[in-house]
Amino acid sequence: MLTKKTKRTIGCIAAGCVLTAGIVLSVIACDMNMETTSYRISSEKVTKPVRVVFISDLHNSLYGENQTELISAVDKAKPDIVIFGGDIADKTQDYSPDNSYILAENLGKRYPCYYSIGNHEYIRGDSEYIKARLSEYGVKALEGNGEIIEVNHQKIEICGIFGADSYLEIDGDMVSELELVSSDVPTEHYRMLLLHFPEDAEECKNANFDLILSGHAHGGQWRIPGILDGVYAPGQGFLPKYTSGIYQISDTKLLVSRGLWKPSTPIAIPRVFNRPEFIIIDIVPEG
Repeated sequence: MLTKKTKRTIGCIAAGCVLTAGIVLSVIACDMNMETTSYRISSEKVTKPVRVVFISDLHNSLYGENQTELISAVDKAKPDIVIFGGDIADKTQDYSPDNSYILAENLGKRYPCYYSIGNHEYIRGDSEYIKARLSEYGVKALEGNGEIIEVNHQKIEICGIFGADSYLEIDGDMVSELELVSSDVPTEHYRMLLLHFPEDAEECKNANFDLILSGHAHGGQWRIPGILDGVYAPGQGFLPKYTSGIYQISDTKLLVSRGLWKPSTPIAIPRVFNRPEFIIIDIVPEG
C-alpha cells in the first residue's frame, strides 16, 4: 500500500513528465528554423537537369545577419534559376522590405532571378516601386508576361501573373494576364508559371504550363504531420486544399510552398508543426 508521501512523489514525477513533454512538444511544434525541401520532377521536355530555387512569402523575414543563412542556402544549391514568389514585402505600409532587398541584391547579379507580386505588395500600393527596386538588382518582375531563357542548352519559359482573374490595361483595353501568358497548344520547351494564389491554379489548367509555382497559403498555418495539412489559408478558408507539396491538376503540376514568413512579434499567429520552407526543384529528363 502506497503512503501519502509516496503518492505525492509519484504525482509530482508524473506532473513533471507531462510538463516536460509539453515543453518539448511545444518547442518542436513551434520550431521556426528554416527547412529545405527538395522536389524531383521528370519531364520529356528537358534533356538535361534544370535546378530551380523557389523563395516564397518572405514577408521581409530575416535569416541570419544580412540574410546570410538564405544566401548560403542558395549558393549551396547552385541553382540555374532563382524564383521569388509574391509577398516578399509585408502589407504594413511603413514596413520597408529592406531584408528582402538585401537578398535580391546579393542574388540578382549572380543568378537569373524572377519575381511576381503577391497580395501584400498589392495591398501596400507600392508594388511598382518594389518591382523597380528589384529590377535594379537584376530581378525581373513578371506580370502578364514571360521570358524564354536557355539553360543547359535547352529552352525554359518562365511566366508570371498576379491572379487568374487579373487584368492589364494595354492600349486602352483591359486584357487578361492569364490570356497573355497562355499557350494554345503544348510547347516543345518546358513552361513554368509563377502564380501567388494556389487556389487559382485550376483556372490555369488549360494554359499549357508544365509547372505552376505558388505560395500564399503559409502551409495552412497550423499542421499536424500525417493527419492535418493545414487549418486555414487565405483564399481557401478552413481545411484548405492546397497548402504544401505537389498536386496534379490535369496535365499541370502545382507546387505550393509553405513560405518563409516567421512570426516577428509576440502577438503574431504562430506556425504550428509548420517550419518556414526553402525549396529546391530539380526538373530532370523522363526515364
